[in-house]
Amino acid sequence: MVTLSSLRKYPLIRLGLLGLLGVSLFALGGCGKMETSTQAPSPAAPPAEKSAIPNSFDAVAAQLDTGGEFYLYLSTAQWLGKLSQGIDTLHGIVLSGSASQSAPGREQAENAFAVIKDIIQKSGIEDVTGVGASSFAISPGLYRNKIFVHHNPDKGSGIFWTMYGKEPHPLAGLDLLPADTAAAGYGDCDLAQLIDFLRQEVDASGIPEAKQAVDKWQAQFAGVSGLKLDDVLGSLNGSMGMVLTLDATSTISVPIKNRSETIPTPRLALVIAVKNDLIFKQVDKMAGSNPGIIKVDEPDLRMRTMRIPALPALNLRPTVAQWNGYLVIATDDKLIREMIAVQKGAPGFTSTPEYATLSAGLPEKGNRFGLTTERFAESLTKFQGEMFANQPGATQVQAALLQRLFSNQKNVHTFCISTHLPDGWLLVSQGSQGSSQLLAPLVIAPAAIIAGVTIPAISGAHQKTAEAKSLSNAKQLCLACKNYAIDNGGNFPPSLDALFPTYLTNRSVLASPLMPGQPLGYAYTPGLKVTDAANTVIIEDTFAPLKHVRIVAYVDGSACILGTPAGATFSPSPSENPPSPPVTP
Repeated sequence: MVTLSSLRKYPLIRLGLLGLLGVSLFALGGCGKMETSTQAPSPAAPPAEKSAIPNSFDAVAAQLDTGGEFYLYLSTAQWLGKLSQGIDTLHGIVLSGSASQSAPGREQAENAFAVIKDIIQKSGIEDVTGVGASSFAISPGLYRNKIFVHHNPDKGSGIFWTMYGKEPHPLAGLDLLPADTAAAGYGDCDLAQLIDFLRQEVDASGIPEAKQAVDKWQAQFAGVSGLKLDDVLGSLNGSMGMVLTLDATSTISVPIKNRSETIPTPRLALVIAVKNDLIFKQVDKMAGSNPGIIKVDEPDLRMRTMRIPALPALNLRPTVAQWNGYLVIATDDKLIREMIAVQKGAPGFTSTPEYATLSAGLPEKGNRFGLTTERFAESLTKFQGEMFANQPGATQVQAALLQRLFSNQKNVHTFCISTHLPDGWLLVSQGSQGSSQLLAPLVIAPAAIIAGVTIPAISGAHQKTAEAKSLSNAKQLCLACKNYAIDNGGNFPPSLDALFPTYLTNRSVLASPLMPGQPLGYAYTPGLKVTDAANTVIIEDTFAPLKHVRIVAYVDGSACILGTPAGATFSPSPSENPPSPPVTP
């Protein structure tokens, strides 16, 4: 299956698929209209003539599965095939609108457009003539998904098509996966071709600053590593990847908010195919005679491990090793030993029932593969749910909602193989969800994020409204008390009940909007007079401290909202004087 994780490796394909989805949804939107008519049905329209503009539908359809739950095709020849011409048009528009620009500025703009056009033409993007996708249910809970990016057989020489492999071959990286592999990806990647391509474009750009930046970066690389960039690129053998395992026999604690979540111990290895030991020798040289480095020199293995006793819980032992044409950088030496054992024939992930199910019927040869296992999907879903549900400021209701959004997701595990064919790139995946079901996480994840952001905002807005209403009530009560004092020799009432019905008629003013349902929400300080200190508190909302604020009214008739630390309480008294004068909203 083509999941979000596997599509991240192919950004152009991901954009193409999203574009396909948008087009299909737009088309489906016009299929929902129904009209009734008493007229006789119109005669059937004659068959449409074949379009004079050729497209790649037949070639794309030949690579996809029909009759499934999901099928899309988009012809791109007309708009991608003329992409560089569009750059020329944009170029003319920009320059015509900047006639007053200085000569150096116009020259830089000319160079920039020339570089963009050259990159487009040499990348091979214009060779894409069509994109298709399909999804087919093989059995309950198992789907085969395909994406095919087509080019004409006589095209496809650009870097977009060749950087990630030319001829399909056995997927050697599969024999490096331990049995507890959680996620992995390995395949062709020609970094030397990419760097050389970028250098040529910078040199041809005529922009001195760009060339200086590249030269500076290469010099910095040599200064830090002690090796020339060209020598390093020349030592690579055209493929690389990574392996992530989750060790169920040990766990680590990940802090989330004010508690910890336990997850299986993750281990990671970066694998690079190399032609020689240039890089490893340099690492060994830089390590020198450091007593903290454990050195292993065996007939088929050279390994250097650094002990980090300060992190015993993680069992972190950064290791660099070289064996059998691979340079491996891993979190610990044990993982490398397990990978070597699998390569020599020990049972690994390819011996598990899960791999047998995911790989059944998939191509035996390809250029790249991507894998996410059920173990990884379960751990990731659980961790994401806990992270969102326990975000700072989330209430119990919000946390429960976010937890439910993630717990309802089906764990997505998949195995994907990418193959370079004579007429394009084919991605075939097999996993627990079809392409149409993959749309659900695309909706649920943003929904969870939006809920996490919006619900606290709405809750905060609701509280602000309630605070404003409570402040109004406090001012109304205080004004009634002052009116009472005018009629009673400057003495405030013995209690708030004495205000009814002469000075107040509606008892709802006694209830705090911060705690609806409670008949009395305000504390009153009896025995005060109008001659007391102006900033003496006479009325206070008793429920406001629960919301980490104070809402008070003073003898002089003013009222305000004050902040208070979480958990603080307040008991009004005639002698309390706030540290600063009140502010009357």
